[in-house]
Order: sequence, then C-alpha cells, then structure tokens
Amino acid sequence: MQKLVVAGMSFVLALVLFAGGVAFPFQKATSIARTDAATLDATNEILEKVSKLRGLEIKRPVKSGLKSKDEIEQSVIKDLDESTTPEEFTATQKTLARLGLVARDFRLRDYVVKLLREQVAGFYEPKTQEFYLAAWVPISEQRTVMAHELMHALQDQHFNLRRFEDWPKGDSDAELAAHALIEGEATIMMYQYALDREGVRLDVTKLGSLTERMLAESDPEDASKYPLLAGAPAVLRDGLQFPYIYGAGFVQEVLKAGSWKAVDKSYSRLPASTEQIIHPERFITWDDPVKIDIADLVRSLGPGWKRVDADVNGEFGYQIALREFIGKAAVKAAAGWGGDRYLLYENTRTGATMIAQFTTWDSVIDAVEFFDAYSERTEKRYTVKRSSDAATQKRVYNTAEGLVSIELRGGDVVIIEGAQDRQQLERLSDQVWQSKKSPR
Repeated sequence: MQKLVVAGMSFVLALVLFAGGVAFPFQKATSIARTDAATLDATNEILEKVSKLRGLEIKRPVKSGLKSKDEIEQSVIKDLDESTTPEEFTATQKTLARLGLVARDFRLRDYVVKLLREQVAGFYEPKTQEFYLAAWVPISEQRTVMAHELMHALQDQHFNLRRFEDWPKGDSDAELAAHALIEGEATIMMYQYALDREGVRLDVTKLGSLTERMLAESDPEDASKYPLLAGAPAVLRDGLQFPYIYGAGFVQEVLKAGSWKAVDKSYSRLPASTEQIIHPERFITWDDPVKIDIADLVRSLGPGWKRVDADVNGEFGYQIALREFIGKAAVKAAAGWGGDRYLLYENTRTGATMIAQFTTWDSVIDAVEFFDAYSERTEKRYTVKRSSDAATQKRVYNTAEGLVSIELRGGDVVIIEGAQDRQQLERLSDQVWQSKKSPR
C-alpha cells in the first residue's frame, strides 16, 4: 500500500506538505529580479550554516540554479517515470481500490503529478549533485526550504543517496522507513536553521515529540492554499506527509538515545519498517519485522487469474486502511504489528480482484485486537453483518465484491478479500496459512 508514496516522491524533493507551519509555505511574489549567481551565493551561505549545525563537513561545492514551475514539473515527472512504471501505478491503484481507499476510477498517477506540481518548490538531484530552486519565489522566502534541501546534499556526500534509488521491489514499508530517516533529519535541520537565524539554538532532545507537535498543528488557510493536498484521498495525503512528520520524531528519539553519530550509523543499519519509525525504541533495540513468504496463489484461484501486486503494508499502512473506516481506534489496533505480506490478483476476463493478507502480531492480544478491528472495518467498508458467531476465530462476510474471510490463529491473522465462492475461499485460506515466517 505504501508503494505509491515511495514512487510518488523523491528523497530530495522539497515538498510544502505540512499544515500549520510544519513546513514553511512560500508567499506569491509579484516581481522577482535575481540571477543564478545570486542563487549560488545563497546556496553557499546556507550550506555552510547547515554544515556547522549538523556537524558534517562539506566535501564538495553544490551547484545550484533556477527552474520555472513547468521545468520543475518536468523534472518531477521524469523522476516519477524512472522510479515507477505505468504498470506499477496501475497495480497500486487496484490494491487501494480493493481496500476501499480510492475509487475504482481514481487516476492515481495523474493526481500524484498534479499534487507534486502544487507542492514542489525545489529539489536536490543526487544524479547530477545539483540543487534547483523555484524561479518564481524570492530567495528570502525560500531559505528554510533551501536548508532542508541542502541537508540532502550533505547526506548525499556522506551517505550516498543514490544507493536508495533502486530499492528492491516488494517491501515498500521498509522503503518508506528509509525515506523517513532522510526526510526526518532534513526537517529537523530546517527547524534548527530557521531558529538559528533568530538567535535560538534548538536542542531537539529537550523538546516534546516533534511528531505529536506537527500532528497537532493546523492552519485553516491550508485547504485554500493547497486544495489538491486538502482534497487528496487520505492514503495519499497521509503517506506523503509520513516521512517528514514521523521521520522528524524518529530522528529526534535517535538523538536522545545517542547523538548525531547515532544518526550517522542509522544510514548503515537502516530502519526496517514504519513500525520502527513510529516506535523508535524498536529500532534502537533492533526489533526487526518478521518476513512473510506467501506462495503463488494462482492454482488455488483457478483459470483466468494473474498476480498484479505483492508488497508489505506495515504498521502505518494498516493505520491508514483501518482509519478510513474506524477512525482513531486504528492507531491502537495497528500498534502490535510484527510483520505482513499481501498478494493482489486480478481475473483477466471479469476484472474482479482478490487480495490475500498474512499478518503476524507481537502477541495474541495484539492479534485479537487487530482481528476485531479489521472485522469492524470490513462491516463498515461493505455495509454487511458477519455470518458467523461473534465468538469464533473465523469471520466470513458475503459482500457485493465477493467473500471476505478474516481468521485468527494464535498471534497471526489471515485475510482473504474478494473470493468468488466458498470452495475458492477455502483453497485460498488453506494455502495462505501455509506461508513461511522468518524467525524473530
């Protein structure tokens, strides 16, 4: 489910995504007169300051220049096309539609492009090691975002951001976690730079949770300033914001447990899941997720079916999937996540889809809580009542989009959504329960 989030943005894009001052939104300028030389001067000045604040030396100068809104959009589209194929966008859209998070006719890629055009003001490009700034906004209104992006340049010089460009397919949850480390650090440095300009040295280890602070902040004007972001499906909006909001809190906790050297080491031993970003203590104590291997389900499905998507939802993914239907209770229900994997299949003749999910939880209590929460979500998603007794550990629903089965066995929960009949459902369930789990 996280795949569109990762594919739809770069580690290095400056996105004005946050409500209530989390980012530093730009004001529209009536006239701008400046040159690339002025941009380079500002770049060098801010790079020097960020280098001192972060304690990372500048290994090489950073080239900089100006781009128009159309040029930045073209760069975004190029980055998007290089990282995500049309088939991958289509597969993700079908998964989200199957889970009830977007409409079936939602044009995912088109919306992502429009959203990024609204949000992107500049970016650092690791391939060329160059930094580009919005040509339509005065530098005085971009300095804080320049600090964010130039932190990416320093990250690239010390930790090589290009190594993240070809992330292995099939674990978008871990990829999103890597984004959160990178963007979280840059967000903290943006804050430090902004306050340093006011003569205040920020010690983030003495502050309350930055994530909670960002989530609590809001600005009534944001919806009018950024209508595409405000009107985006929650899965897209929240996923785009996750690396910044939760990433800042994650880096803050790593700093509290160690120092900037501990953050440096995080680029060698990366966070392995969004669970570790949301609960940094699980990263610090090396509580890595369980890996799940589900065998191909084509034989159990029968003729005419093909696999179109396979990935990991992660704790944050399940927060989104549940919150869409059960609200704030989703956070607690997803908090005991230990590992998962899903496979999405499509019938090439009818267009019907089926998703199978194997989830494992930190305890039986956590599994029961998720089992009940996903049952409630399913009843609200399809407006149905369960056909089995509430006390049983397997609940089956007959919906307009096929049969849904949610089954609890100890600390594991298996979900089959979209089976065409009882026989197919039983075959699928039997096979998914034979999935392999890595040892903890």
